[in-house]
Amino acid sequence: MKRSTLILSVLLVLSAAGNLAVLGIFAGHWLRGGSAGGGPPSSVERLMGLVPEPLRPEIDQAMRPKDEEVKAQMEAFRAARRAVTETLRQRPFDAAAAEAALADLRQVTGRAQERLHRTIVERMAAAQAAGTLPPPPQRGGKGKPDKDGPHHPPPPPPGN
Repeated sequence: MKRSTLILSVLLVLSAAGNLAVLGIFAGHWLRGGSAGGGPPSSVERLMGLVPEPLRPEIDQAMRPKDEEVKAQMEAFRAARRAVTETLRQRPFDAAAAEAALADLRQVTGRAQERLHRTIVERMAAAQAAGTLPPPPQRGGKGKPDKDGPHHPPPPPPGN
Protein backbone atom coordinates (compact mmCIF):
# COMPACT_ATOMS: atom_id res chain seq x y z
CA MET A 1 0.00 0.00 0.00
CA LYS A 2 1.33 3.41 -0.89
CA ARG A 3 2.22 5.73 1.94
CA SER A 4 -0.20 8.42 0.69
CA THR A 5 -3.04 5.87 0.51
CA LEU A 6 -2.29 4.73 4.04
CA ILE A 7 -2.25 8.31 5.34
CA LEU A 8 -5.52 9.14 3.58
CA SER A 9 -7.12 5.97 4.93
CA VAL A 10 -6.06 6.79 8.48
CA LEU A 11 -7.35 10.36 8.12
CA LEU A 12 -10.66 9.10 6.76
CA VAL A 13 -11.06 6.68 9.65
CA LEU A 14 -10.21 9.41 12.19
CA SER A 15 -12.62 11.83 10.55
CA ALA A 16 -15.38 9.24 10.46
CA ALA A 17 -14.73 8.31 14.10
CA GLY A 18 -14.98 11.96 15.11
CA ASN A 19 -18.20 12.41 13.15
CA LEU A 20 -19.68 9.28 14.68
CA ALA A 21 -18.71 10.42 18.17
CA VAL A 22 -20.44 13.76 17.68
CA LEU A 23 -23.47 12.08 16.14
CA GLY A 24 -23.60 9.56 18.98
CA ILE A 25 -23.54 12.33 21.54
CA PHE A 26 -26.30 14.19 19.66
CA ALA A 27 -28.45 11.05 19.36
CA GLY A 28 -27.87 10.12 22.99
CA HIS A 29 -28.93 13.54 24.23
CA TRP A 30 -31.95 13.55 21.95
CA LEU A 31 -33.06 10.05 22.96
CA ARG A 32 -32.59 10.75 26.67
CA GLY A 33 -34.30 14.11 26.41
CA GLY A 34 -31.45 16.24 27.74
CA SER A 35 -27.80 16.52 28.49
CA ALA A 36 -26.45 13.86 30.79
CA GLY A 37 -24.11 14.72 33.58
CA GLY A 38 -24.86 18.43 33.50
CA GLY A 39 -22.65 19.01 30.46
CA PRO A 40 -23.15 21.79 27.97
CA PRO A 41 -26.53 21.79 26.25
CA SER A 42 -26.84 20.02 22.91
CA SER A 43 -27.96 21.79 19.76
CA VAL A 44 -31.43 20.25 20.23
CA GLU A 45 -31.58 21.57 23.80
CA ARG A 46 -30.52 25.04 22.65
CA LEU A 47 -33.18 24.96 19.92
CA MET A 48 -35.85 23.79 22.35
CA GLY A 49 -34.75 26.51 24.77
CA LEU A 50 -36.08 29.01 22.23
CA VAL A 51 -39.51 27.36 22.22
CA PRO A 52 -41.93 28.66 24.88
CA GLU A 53 -42.09 26.28 27.85
CA PRO A 54 -45.80 25.40 27.49
CA LEU A 55 -45.21 24.08 23.94
CA ARG A 56 -42.18 21.91 24.77
CA PRO A 57 -44.07 18.85 26.09
CA GLU A 58 -46.28 18.81 22.98
CA ILE A 59 -43.25 18.92 20.68
CA ASP A 60 -41.43 16.32 22.77
CA GLN A 61 -44.47 14.04 22.59
CA ALA A 62 -44.70 14.47 18.81
CA MET A 63 -41.05 13.39 18.48
CA ARG A 64 -41.38 10.23 20.59
CA PRO A 65 -40.96 6.91 18.77
CA LYS A 66 -44.65 5.94 19.12
CA ASP A 67 -45.38 7.51 15.74
CA GLU A 68 -44.71 5.08 12.87
CA GLU A 69 -42.79 7.73 10.91
CA VAL A 70 -40.53 8.42 13.90
CA LYS A 71 -40.03 4.68 14.47
CA ALA A 72 -39.05 4.26 10.83
CA GLN A 73 -36.61 7.17 11.08
CA MET A 74 -35.04 5.73 14.23
CA GLU A 75 -34.63 2.33 12.58
CA ALA A 76 -33.12 3.98 9.49
CA PHE A 77 -30.70 5.83 11.77
CA ARG A 78 -29.69 2.61 13.54
CA ALA A 79 -29.26 0.78 10.21
CA ALA A 80 -27.17 3.63 8.78
CA ARG A 81 -25.01 3.69 11.90
CA ARG A 82 -24.52 -0.08 11.72
CA ALA A 83 -23.53 0.21 8.05
CA VAL A 84 -20.93 2.85 8.92
CA THR A 85 -19.53 0.67 11.69
CA GLU A 86 -19.35 -2.34 9.39
CA THR A 87 -17.65 -0.47 6.55
CA LEU A 88 -15.07 1.10 8.86
CA ARG A 89 -14.23 -2.29 10.36
CA GLN A 90 -14.11 -4.06 7.00
CA ARG A 91 -10.70 -5.28 5.80
CA PRO A 92 -9.57 -4.59 3.26
CA PHE A 93 -10.93 -1.12 3.85
CA ASP A 94 -13.26 0.09 1.08
CA ALA A 95 -13.15 3.90 1.00
CA ALA A 96 -16.03 4.15 -1.49
CA ALA A 97 -18.30 1.96 0.67
CA ALA A 98 -17.38 3.97 3.77
CA GLU A 99 -18.10 7.26 2.02
CA ALA A 100 -21.47 5.92 0.80
CA ALA A 101 -22.38 4.70 4.31
CA LEU A 102 -21.42 8.05 5.84
CA ALA A 103 -23.42 9.91 3.18
CA ASP A 104 -26.46 7.76 4.00
CA LEU A 105 -26.00 8.51 7.71
CA ARG A 106 -25.90 12.26 6.94
CA GLN A 107 -29.14 11.97 4.96
CA VAL A 108 -30.91 10.04 7.73
CA THR A 109 -29.74 12.55 10.34
CA GLY A 110 -30.88 15.42 8.12
CA ARG A 111 -34.37 13.93 7.80
CA ALA A 112 -34.65 13.65 11.60
CA GLN A 113 -33.61 17.29 11.97
CA GLU A 114 -36.13 18.33 9.32
CA ARG A 115 -38.91 16.55 11.21
CA LEU A 116 -37.96 18.23 14.48
CA HIS A 117 -37.80 21.65 12.84
CA ARG A 118 -41.12 21.11 11.05
CA THR A 119 -42.77 19.98 14.30
CA ILE A 120 -41.54 23.08 16.15
CA VAL A 121 -42.81 25.42 13.43
CA GLU A 122 -46.18 23.65 13.18
CA ARG A 123 -46.79 23.70 16.94
CA MET A 124 -45.75 27.33 17.32
CA ALA A 125 -47.87 28.39 14.31
CA ALA A 126 -50.90 26.53 15.70
CA ALA A 127 -50.48 28.21 19.09
CA GLN A 128 -50.13 31.57 17.34
CA ALA A 129 -53.34 30.95 15.35
CA ALA A 130 -55.17 29.92 18.53
CA GLY A 131 -53.90 32.99 20.37
CA THR A 132 -52.14 30.85 22.96
CA LEU A 133 -48.51 31.41 21.94
CA PRO A 134 -46.80 32.68 25.09
CA PRO A 135 -44.13 35.36 24.99
CA PRO A 136 -40.67 34.14 24.02
CA PRO A 137 -38.53 32.60 26.75
CA GLN A 138 -35.61 34.52 28.16
CA ARG A 139 -32.65 34.50 25.80
CA GLY A 140 -30.59 32.10 27.91
CA GLY A 141 -33.10 29.30 27.23
CA LYS A 142 -34.34 26.82 29.82
CA GLY A 143 -35.34 29.75 32.04
CA LYS A 144 -31.78 31.04 32.38
CA PRO A 145 -31.40 34.75 31.71
CA ASP A 146 -28.90 35.69 29.04
CA LYS A 147 -25.91 37.55 30.46
CA ASP A 148 -26.19 39.96 27.52
CA GLY A 149 -29.96 40.32 27.84
CA PRO A 150 -31.81 43.47 28.82
CA HIS A 151 -30.59 45.16 31.97
CA HIS A 152 -33.07 47.09 34.05
CA PRO A 153 -31.90 49.75 36.48
CA PRO A 154 -32.86 49.20 40.10
CA PRO A 155 -36.06 50.91 41.21
CA PRO A 156 -35.68 54.37 42.72
CA PRO A 157 -35.38 54.52 46.49
CA PRO A 158 -38.66 54.97 48.36
CA GLY A 159 -39.79 58.56 48.73
CA ASN A 160 -38.21 59.87 45.51
